Amino acid sequence: MAERLAVIGILIVVVGIPAGITWSKGQRLAFFLGFLGLGMIWIVAACRLARPSSWWAQRFYGPEKLRRAEERFGARAAALS
Repeated sequence: MAERLAVIGILIVVVGIPAGITWSKGQRLAFFLGFLGLGMIWIVAACRLARPSSWWAQRFYGPEKLRRAEERFGARAAALS
């Protein structure tokens, strides 16, 4: 029983948290592709820059990082949400 709880805890940390971060960063395609890649895509997407209109960018990014996100995704991405 304890082993099962440990495995579930590890799965939540290794897969669940990056999936949630990927979704909150506005990277919907990477989120859905993560199901095919067994979560590896979520780990990579969680480390990448968020869309400027996403909840993550609005909450955690300062002016400099928000400017970088707008340069990368363009003004169109900021207007989508």
